[in-house]
Amino acid sequence: MAESGAWLLVLGAVPFFCSALRILLPSCSSLVKFSNENLLTRMAVVSLKISLGAVKAALMISLIWKYYSEPVTVLPSKWLAPLERLVAFPTGVAGGVGITCWLVVCNKVVAIMLHPFS
Repeated sequence: MAESGAWLLVLGAVPFFCSALRILLPSCSSLVKFSNENLLTRMAVVSLKISLGAVKAALMISLIWKYYSEPVTVLPSKWLAPLERLVAFPTGVAGGVGITCWLVVCNKVVAIMLHPFS
């Protein structure tokens, strides 16, 4: 997986699209509030938010499960010196960036980038 640059784009895009959908849902729910104060409609919006969160969690777990032993990318060991073992978890490859660290960082970066729009 470290040889393919396309995987870096795919793994970085997953949190972006999930977070973008979560941002769009409140705007859809505000339209629903103005058009119809129906309890059933509100419940549908809430269930849609919950199901989106469940899909995101399932996707993250499946990515971690599939790429558990492979680093996403390998960097020089000196770049990660104090946190090398933590960043490489669960692969254990020196200088490698594990899938769990990659997903955590991607989620945080996407949340910071999309914060002004929420």
